Amino acid sequence: MHRLLQLAFAVTVGSVVCVTTVAAQSARFGVGGGLIAPLSTYKDNDKAGWLADANVEFAIPLSPVGVRVDGLYGETKHKDIGASPVDGKTRLIGGLASVVWNIPVPAPIVKPYVLAGGGLYNVKITNPNGLLAVNTSESKFAYGVGAGVNVGVGPARFFAEGRYVSVRTNPHTTFIPLTVGVTFGSK
Repeated sequence: MHRLLQLAFAVTVGSVVCVTTVAAQSARFGVGGGLIAPLSTYKDNDKAGWLADANVEFAIPLSPVGVRVDGLYGETKHKDIGASPVDGKTRLIGGLASVVWNIPVPAPIVKPYVLAGGGLYNVKITNPNGLLAVNTSESKFAYGVGAGVNVGVGPARFFAEGRYVSVRTNPHTTFIPLTVGVTFGSK
């Protein structure tokens, strides 16, 4: 499984390099924000949090497939232990390079898509006070899969998407970023 993820990441990065020069005229830039919903062990320790996202997507001419690079910054606060408050937070900074498949539909205003890719995330956990004082930071490979929808025509479009993201920390940091935003550009 690990080698398969490395291969998928290498193919994604290679696609970004090849497509960037070919499809520069059809780039779309986006910004968004939303909610981080922690999963698994991460959910046991942290509450839902917020995120900010920036992305650029390159369309492959005459194809429903494109390549997108995302950057994300987000934070979640630690849950209290019983009646004892726990200070601190988990900070996520990272990026994914993804292959995007724009699902062909007859309605030109609504454009659903699915995406999958890999990248790198830094997970920093801080708890400055108390007996559980912690300050750790790890940068690890991450992968994500998800779906979304673009709405609108012309140079500006709105989007909403959800993904499953797993950062290969120990234990894994898994979460669902739910993002809404706007994109600008051609195509």
